[in-house]
Amino acid sequence: MSKLGIGVIGLRMGYGYFQAVRDNPNLRLVGLCDIDQRTVDRAATEWDVPVVSTNYEDIVGCDEVDIVSIATPDPFHEPQTIAALEASKHVLVEKPMARTVAECENMIAAARQAERKLMVGQICRFYSFFEQAKRWSEDGTLGDIYFVETSYIHNYEQIGGIGGWRFDPDKRHPLVGGGCHAIDLARWMAGDVAEVSAYGNHFNIPQQQWEDHIIMNVKFYSGAVGRIMNSSGCQRPYNIDLQLWGTKGTLAADNTSPQARLCLRQVDSHRWMQLPKPSMEKAIAAEIDHFVDCIINDHVPLIDGVDGAKTVATAWAAIESMRTGQPVKVRNEF
Repeated sequence: MSKLGIGVIGLRMGYGYFQAVRDNPNLRLVGLCDIDQRTVDRAATEWDVPVVSTNYEDIVGCDEVDIVSIATPDPFHEPQTIAALEASKHVLVEKPMARTVAECENMIAAARQAERKLMVGQICRFYSFFEQAKRWSEDGTLGDIYFVETSYIHNYEQIGGIGGWRFDPDKRHPLVGGGCHAIDLARWMAGDVAEVSAYGNHFNIPQQQWEDHIIMNVKFYSGAVGRIMNSSGCQRPYNIDLQLWGTKGTLAADNTSPQARLCLRQVDSHRWMQLPKPSMEKAIAAEIDHFVDCIINDHVPLIDGVDGAKTVATAWAAIESMRTGQPVKVRNEF
């Protein structure tokens, strides 16, 4: 078959997609777009592409584009995704899927109407060691998972985005925009969340009008329970943590350390084993390869629109819990 044409919208986050596109034998880079002309010009000098524009409509309207990669700020995900789907393009949209559950609903409806693939770029599912952790959670190595703990730790004080959009309460809640990493990772390991109870405070980023440290206690339909943390104003290095507690073993890992810790009952239930692990840089290539395979072989993406919406819905249940002081049921039907 001929190569699928891909257009990338949003070149700050999207710049990392270029190398992955070049290395995929089934793809060719057809278009690139950013609202900043200098960014577009710089990318155009490095990459030979037919369509270069500051208007995303030129990408979604191009007949040579089969896939649109949307890596713009959160407020643009819904309108740009819907425009691409209505133009009969497959869409890979950066996390979070959208700002609100209602926006996610609109995107899912557009994908169903267009009969095109929609995938959300939750990159943690493509980190190699987190993939290994997922296998151990399913193949009996860790036994039955009864507790999951994840965290997204990232100081946003100096990365408010152009115009400070990440601090604008109408454009992003930090639990949706950043915390979705930890929420989605926990959901991937233990399944859909039934109920959440959350607390938050605001000590670190005055210009951010939401809580900048949030703790979620969650109950999964599987019977497992969990704790999810999102810290956007912390005085410590960036990290995404994962702990899996099972009836046969416990795993503790993250995406930055060179080692993980594993304790197994059949080895020694009172001693950690140190496991070397590969670097867990952003696995954009694996993410794109997976999406392309889903298109070619007509598979459901690992994180389709419904799965992406469940993560956003879990975040908003936690936000509602913080507001009311009560546990909140999570919506999982879309």
